[in-house]
Amino acid sequence: MILRTLRYALTPSFIAVLSLSLWSCEDGGGESLPQNVINIGFDGGVIGCIQPSFPAEQPDLPALAPPIFLLTGNAVQSTLGQAQANPGDPIEAEVTVNGATRRVKVELANAWSPQNVIFTDEIETPGNETISLLMGSAESVRGRYYMRLTLCGSDCDEREVVFDVVACSDEPDAGPCSINAPYERTLLEDREIVQVDGTCIEFRGTPDVGSGTIVIQ
Repeated sequence: MILRTLRYALTPSFIAVLSLSLWSCEDGGGESLPQNVINIGFDGGVIGCIQPSFPAEQPDLPALAPPIFLLTGNAVQSTLGQAQANPGDPIEAEVTVNGATRRVKVELANAWSPQNVIFTDEIETPGNETISLLMGSAESVRGRYYMRLTLCGSDCDEREVVFDVVACSDEPDAGPCSINAPYERTLLEDREIVQVDGTCIEFRGTPDVGSGTIVIQ
């Protein structure tokens, strides 16, 4: 595979994921659905989180190894570990994928205007590895950005899994959205949406580690 100038080599990584099985009942006495209860502790604490258990044959991101902007190179951080960069600086990040993933599309999108994408790349992978990224930004770019990720196996037309922010709504009872909520996972088969689920993959930062967003200012 030919690597582009704005990307580091792929580095293998094996992530151990510890989870418990929980049976969660639907309202009205319906059929129980299996869930994963994941103890993340990403910020040094203990955080309980529930998300569906996705089939191993689907491309996926491990909840205990979230996509992250690194505190390396010219990056600086706040006391909460929020990655920050100057306009025009290169941006380093890591994305870990499961064994079913063969291709990853990475889009650096504005957290509050997701249609505003300032960087795009597509990477081939054998799966079960951590992909190191080096992304670029223009001198005129400022704001908070996140990684929109599209994962697929050997045939992207057959199946894609998209990790994106939760769309914000004007409804008065709407819940958290954008980077104030974890990634939303959308499964597409034959380019049609099959299933949309919440996840435990959050955007927060950890001191001396990095964060799920990058502030360019």
